[in-house]
Amino acid sequence: MFQEDFDGLFAERIAEADEFYSFAPGTLSDDAKRVQRQAFAGLLWSKQFLSFRGRDMAQRGSGLSYTAGRRDCAGATRNGSICTTKDVVSMPDKWEYPWYAAWDLAFHAIPLAMVDPEFAMAQLSLFLREWYMHPNGQIPAYEWAFGDVNPPVHAWACWRVYQIHRKAHRDPDYAFLESVFHKLLLNFTWG
Repeated sequence: MFQEDFDGLFAERIAEADEFYSFAPGTLSDDAKRVQRQAFAGLLWSKQFLSFRGRDMAQRGSGLSYTAGRRDCAGATRNGSICTTKDVVSMPDKWEYPWYAAWDLAFHAIPLAMVDPEFAMAQLSLFLREWYMHPNGQIPAYEWAFGDVNPPVHAWACWRVYQIHRKAHRDPDYAFLESVFHKLLLNFTWG
């Protein structure tokens, strides 16, 4: 049941949202601030729980092939079992484009770092984990075409997110850079 002071409660939520988005540079026009706010809202609302069970999809005839001995999510097997994920992932758009794309995720992490740098770093680190990244350095391109090739923009995104975090918190997160460096080096030389 709605509270009696619905208008007051609604005004409180608007004030909280205004406070949350108050980090916008003062040099932006009011119109540019509204555009920035809508863009951030879209990124924040496009998080999605990704429960991907490759074996089930392969058995249902989704186009994924089960090839014994392949060791990557791209073929959809790793260590003899089909790739399985259970992660919250930033999606390009939950309505029209509801699947992950590593390229898009790398670009989305940069503005996300302005509002939630820890989530942005976690997203970039996620695709470097063993259930996504092939041991040879390949990051799966998309949910529907793991084997497609993307330029190595992940390294650039990690560097930019690190810089945004350092500027906002005045504390360099060397642990983040250290944790991604070797995997990014593999990705950069993959091919």
